[in-house]
Amino acid sequence: MILQESANPDAPVGVFIHDLSIRFGEQVIPLEALDLDEVLAESELQLAGSVSGKVEEGARVQIEQTWRPFLRQAKTVNQIESASRGRFRTDLKLHNGVNGLKISAVGPDGAVLDSRSFELHYKGSFREWNETIFIAFFLAILIRGLVVQAFWIPTGSMEPTLLGEKRNPFTGQLERGGDRILVSRFAYVFDLSLDGRLPFGPRFWFKLPERGDIVVFRYPNPDVNAPPKDYIKRVIGLPGDHISIEDGRVYVNGVYLNEPYIAEPPLSDYATRVPDDSLFVMGDNRNNSSDSRFWGPMPLTNLKGQAVFNYLPMNRISPIRSFPHPMQPARPVDQQG
Repeated sequence: MILQESANPDAPVGVFIHDLSIRFGEQVIPLEALDLDEVLAESELQLAGSVSGKVEEGARVQIEQTWRPFLRQAKTVNQIESASRGRFRTDLKLHNGVNGLKISAVGPDGAVLDSRSFELHYKGSFREWNETIFIAFFLAILIRGLVVQAFWIPTGSMEPTLLGEKRNPFTGQLERGGDRILVSRFAYVFDLSLDGRLPFGPRFWFKLPERGDIVVFRYPNPDVNAPPKDYIKRVIGLPGDHISIEDGRVYVNGVYLNEPYIAEPPLSDYATRVPDDSLFVMGDNRNNSSDSRFWGPMPLTNLKGQAVFNYLPMNRISPIRSFPHPMQPARPVDQQG
């Protein structure tokens, strides 16, 4: 809190305001001792001070208070007709935000004999609580959008690696809840647009996913009338790769992939080339998965992050393995000849 001397060249010499202080509760603080950035904890204050010098009868103390509610300036003026003994005291109610105060000694003819100007900062408990909630909400959105995000596995398309929920086929009763996982949003890309929620914000790429990574992404062919969906699959092909499925085996650029994580080999053959801006993804439960074989490659712009940790249920808490592929020859050794 800084007191500012008034620049009033016409003020009579020897008349001045001094010993200004505020009282809140049982505490009395000289205004000169208040820090400029200090936020007062109470709105009900008592302002006191002294006027000394040759003050004519009829002189008064005038307190002018200004603040800005809803982007407009408001002002109140309080006249204290008690400067005859040189001391004045008045109650003061602060408003949220910055309160500008000007204390003036005014003569009988309305001339300002002396004045002091300063600011008081006040933040009401309701406003402080709202700001705390807003900051917490903003940080949660920021963490969720940029750092880590929790997901639930509803289906069995990634079994046996990740388990979806299971219901009794006759009663419909839930027998097992799906895995709960954490997805690193920093694994591949730093997305300042928060998955397109903001109309601005670039995407900074750290690296491309590797074959064998388990990734979360926005479904690339959504129904325009349906809310966006998040899918989780395993990366099989990178941009430019040639993918083929023959006799239940997956080949990338003619090289056989050893896949110990799948539930069973795929039943149908398939062949494609991955576009330069996309990934080819499949579920580990090959015959019960909606993936790139059915709706095409997954654009890199739809990528949200890498699945890194299974945190529920308790008996399945563990890191999620990416299983980077050691590519093997086109035909396994034990099947040659």
